[in-house]
Amino acid sequence: MGKISTTNMKLVKIASIGGIATIMMGYAAKNKIESNVKSAPFYNEALLLVRNHPAAVHLLGQPIKDGHINVSDQSKNYIKGNIANFVVPIRGPKQTGTMFISVMKEEGGEVWRINKVELEAFNLKDKRLVIKSQSGT
Repeated sequence: MGKISTTNMKLVKIASIGGIATIMMGYAAKNKIESNVKSAPFYNEALLLVRNHPAAVHLLGQPIKDGHINVSDQSKNYIKGNIANFVVPIRGPKQTGTMFISVMKEEGGEVWRINKVELEAFNLKDKRLVIKSQSGT
């Protein structure tokens, strides 16, 4: 094998720096999207509903904490027009679970409103607890 020329070495360094910068920008963009969702009023309302729901507290224990939203999984976490859905891992001292949030906004509206919030506990994978639905709580 021959020596790598100085020009090629510079190209390798530039490519490496470019690759690292691209990865960091992608990571920062994902964090920004997650931060935007978590700071939205509907998100905080949904989390508060779960934290104050007697059955959810019984299943998970207190305090109930939220985890990271996988914003890369657009089959579960997405905004399409006036409808959005988010799947959020949550945990309490007793066990972990998943909070499902469905929100919508009126045509031409700006405010997202909760359509449904459900909880799936780890030990009850085939059942969901309806925390809130548009037709009632």
